[in-house]
Amino acid sequence: MFYLVDTQTLKSFRTDFTVKVDSFEDVPEISRKILDHYVKCYSHHNFTYRILLPRAVDSHEVHNNSKKLGMFLQNEFLSGIRKAKLKANIKEFRYVHDNTYYGWILLDPSFSNHFE
Repeated sequence: MFYLVDTQTLKSFRTDFTVKVDSFEDVPEISRKILDHYVKCYSHHNFTYRILLPRAVDSHEVHNNSKKLGMFLQNEFLSGIRKAKLKANIKEFRYVHDNTYYGWILLDPSFSNHFE
């Protein structure tokens, strides 16, 4: 299901952590940090995390690379959740954060009321 949410609302939403993913080499460690936070927040239903992926307005190469970085991170993170024997109970919002980054917010569904 898709929700239309004001970009400014997404930009200003407070998350516990924000991380910039600029290279494939960073993904395993970033995924582990996100997973550690998810495990810590799992039973309290208070998980929030913002991921920033590179963006360049006039570059298809940067755009495609960002998509691949996001997919790689998502696969690593979901694989870690399965290994931890937890359920992936996550809502996500993807948006244009600014001229140099795409934003991707991962959060527990209990925070959805902030975007209605």
